[in-house]
Amino acid sequence: MPLPLKLLIWSHDHSGLGYTARALAMAAYLTERFKDCSVILVTDLPIIGRFRFPSNVDYVRLPGLASNGDGNAATSLDRASTLKIRRKMLQGIVRTFRPQFVVLERDPLNFTEEVERILTFVHEELNEAKVIWALPDVLGEPESIVASWTAGGVYPVLDALCDEIWVHGDQALFDQARHYRLPERVAAKVVYTGYLRSPRVSTVSVQRKIGSQPRIPLVLLTAGGGAAGYPLMNSYLDFLEGRRGQVPFRSVIVTGPLMRSVDKQRLKTRAERLSRLTFHRFSRHLLEYLSCADLVVSTGGYNTLCANLSYHKPAIVAPRVRPPNERLLRGRMFERLGITQVLDPVELGSERLGEMVTKTVLVGEAWANGHAGIIPMEGLEQVGTRIEALASAMDGVRQSKAAPRR
Repeated sequence: MPLPLKLLIWSHDHSGLGYTARALAMAAYLTERFKDCSVILVTDLPIIGRFRFPSNVDYVRLPGLASNGDGNAATSLDRASTLKIRRKMLQGIVRTFRPQFVVLERDPLNFTEEVERILTFVHEELNEAKVIWALPDVLGEPESIVASWTAGGVYPVLDALCDEIWVHGDQALFDQARHYRLPERVAAKVVYTGYLRSPRVSTVSVQRKIGSQPRIPLVLLTAGGGAAGYPLMNSYLDFLEGRRGQVPFRSVIVTGPLMRSVDKQRLKTRAERLSRLTFHRFSRHLLEYLSCADLVVSTGGYNTLCANLSYHKPAIVAPRVRPPNERLLRGRMFERLGITQVLDPVELGSERLGEMVTKTVLVGEAWANGHAGIIPMEGLEQVGTRIEALASAMDGVRQSKAAPRR
């Protein structure tokens, strides 16, 4: 395989942290697996500096271009200026860094025109580079995705500008090519990698923070980035307040950094009045907390699901209803396997949530992990294998061209 190996990973999170977190997980794995591998992560996530970066991985932050919900850009710069700055930055990185691989970790529907222009430039500037689009296991309900991808011109971009499409999931659980009606040429590019296993972590530091003698069960509440987590956190605090904090378990709440400041402050003020409760707006030790937990309650994001599977944790998922309903679809899929419980969004409230948490922690009712073993968790290994195979093929073509003709 040709060395040094260079990857550019371009991520964009519309309202969370999921794509960027997966990009970092891939970067960490690949730089550990391959000698002389370097990765540049390009992102517009405002809090990217809070993440831990492994050796040989660095980042460039683009000016933000977030949709405000009505199709317009929510930014201090006008849309045209922001897009031009982003384009010039990306083109400069491609021209200078010259990666063999450009991996997109982002929703194909976000700013399709920008993506099309950059990928066209990549192919013109680096004619040997491979472009890969990486996607989570599900993106939403099929009818919604098909309609939006058709209207947004996603299928032609995947057809003309991508060499492979990595789905971080299992075809047997959800066949994206079939459900999202990928054209034959596009479907042929799909590689189902399996789910991304979370790394082994040391729990010494968090056990010191939450430690109690004798040990009592621990419930972790996490909402990923936190943008949609307030109703879940509010209902959980309602439950604890109704019991005056007198419950037979300890709780850790991590709201997520993208929750509105006013909502985080309201929750923090209430949490400080309760015993056996640790409250964080953001924590670099989230995986450590999750590894210690006896129950994980979340809004059902992909990365939390992978951590639950990696550490064999009982889980309650309380997704919001918001088309295309990615998290609700994922939750239902794993509920059918007995791996998670789904709290129906219309039932979200202190009474129902408290009942589910208490029964699961104390009795283990309505949860069984018997089917978790069938979920393929070798996603990172498969990513490495694909990179190795593609790089070797590229090297073979290069050597063939360089060989003297007889």
